[in-house]
Amino acid sequence: MGKLIVSRLFILISALIWGSSFVAQVVGMEHLGPLSFISVRYIIGTAAVFIMAFIIDLRRPSESISKEEDSAIKKTEWRESIQGGIVCGIFLFGGSCLQQAGLQYTQAGKAAFLTAMYIIIVPIIEMASGKRFGAKTWITAISAVAGIYILSITETFTINRGDIMVLAGTLFWAMHIISCDKFSKGRNPIKLSAIQFAASAAIATAAALAFETVTFSAIRSSIIPTAYAGIMCTGVAYTFQMIGQKNLSPVETSLLLTTETLFALAAAIL
Repeated sequence: MGKLIVSRLFILISALIWGSSFVAQVVGMEHLGPLSFISVRYIIGTAAVFIMAFIIDLRRPSESISKEEDSAIKKTEWRESIQGGIVCGIFLFGGSCLQQAGLQYTQAGKAAFLTAMYIIIVPIIEMASGKRFGAKTWITAISAVAGIYILSITETFTINRGDIMVLAGTLFWAMHIISCDKFSKGRNPIKLSAIQFAASAAIATAAALAFETVTFSAIRSSIIPTAYAGIMCTGVAYTFQMIGQKNLSPVETSLLLTTETLFALAAAIL
């Protein structure tokens, strides 16, 4: 199976997992505020991916080089992941925070539609850096937006403050896709993911402690949706995105990720 096909499958699996996350996010906020939910989610995701990265390091074959050289390579991979991971983590927190806060005031279907607008925003940002796209790209993007609208919007389309928050978060999602494209090339995707989750968790925890009341009983009451969001929607899905983007452009990635809306509809029905 070719690299492109495998990369596309990784992105589609990420979209499938994220499509189911809207339900978990809404249920999780029955007991936790948006910042607290994000904080716990990314702490769980950070722990899961760091454990994964260390296990892979321990199991990595190193017969062809000495232990000292192998140790130096692994340390270099961690060091090279710090800058990119922090940048990706900042954009990840911004998108998650605004989306999570917006879900308190808008419907999950409308939030899915507004979030998917990164399919238009990504190529516009890319054009600002000098890249050009043919008519096929724009026709595909606009068609995808139209299809997502039909799937997501079931009533008269109005804009409230929750919608504005979600739409603002879409700018961060677009920058996250572009940042992952920039920093994933030539770097270890799992270690890069671990650093970005740690950065997001640190920001979210500081914000939650400053602006919300966090209790262990609330965390315990929402542990199932939060654990699902932390392990699957964060640890697995974002790491798969990072792996998939190593061989794909940001525009193709954004097009594939719009299938998240279709999966979100199926999850909501279930």
